[in-house]
Amino acid sequence: MPEATIPTVVLGNATKIPVLGLASWGWSESAPDSITQSVKDAIDLGYRFFDTTPGKNEEEIGEAIFAKIKEGVVKREEIYLIGKLGDSKAFHKPELIKEALMTTLRHLNVAYLDMYVIDCPEGNSMFSSDAFVDTWYEMEKLVDNFLVKSIGVSNFNEELIKHLMNSARFAPAVNQLECPPSYTQRSIRDYCREKRIFITGYNITASSSLIEDPVILDLAKKYSKTAEQILLRYQIDMGHIALSQLQTKMQMKNNLEIFKFELSKGDLLAMEKLDRRTKIYT
Repeated sequence: MPEATIPTVVLGNATKIPVLGLASWGWSESAPDSITQSVKDAIDLGYRFFDTTPGKNEEEIGEAIFAKIKEGVVKREEIYLIGKLGDSKAFHKPELIKEALMTTLRHLNVAYLDMYVIDCPEGNSMFSSDAFVDTWYEMEKLVDNFLVKSIGVSNFNEELIKHLMNSARFAPAVNQLECPPSYTQRSIRDYCREKRIFITGYNITASSSLIEDPVILDLAKKYSKTAEQILLRYQIDMGHIALSQLQTKMQMKNNLEIFKFELSKGDLLAMEKLDRRTKIYT
């Protein structure tokens, strides 16, 4: 039995997703365990949601999931897998999109993804909104062909989402955003909430810059938690899906403690005042 059961939320297309997932893109090659072992440990702990990125250990993640399925620890339908359309050439050449997905499926050794996300660099002027519409049409076909269950976007502003929604058959299920308390992105956050597009928050510690912030440290002391646990819980209490990093088994176990407390509304407001409107990733 897993050590914890992570709650789920229902997306706009009626599919369920755990509110806490693990991302592979920040994995450090200097980590004491292999990424394969880290994924195995995560599954044993109760994690069921893995966010993957092309070129960032897809094969190793697939190997770990396959091993745990073979052991009978978990079933494929219990695992939530997100893949990314990260090839910039495919944004302009729709005929390459299915090929990019099939490569990810082969690497992960699965027949389908639970979600496929357009991985768009925030503010990148190389990609026009019209190009993304053409890409979205092809993404919708992947849903029609049962290769993915949901489709989403990352780092999309209101203008891009509105442009997609004007002609899309399927609204984005999620918008992955860098939105720690120091960069709340209130406008796009509120817009997505209105349209039932879930925010998936990443870089929740603002690349560790918030770990030593006095406000966060005071809250950690108040709740007898770590700064990272406070920042993860912030995402949950804001109604977001939270993405943490694949870490050591002890760190991942500690992060499951976020489901044993809630931040007060007053403390959430205090954290929101840390907004400096400065992003880390571009």
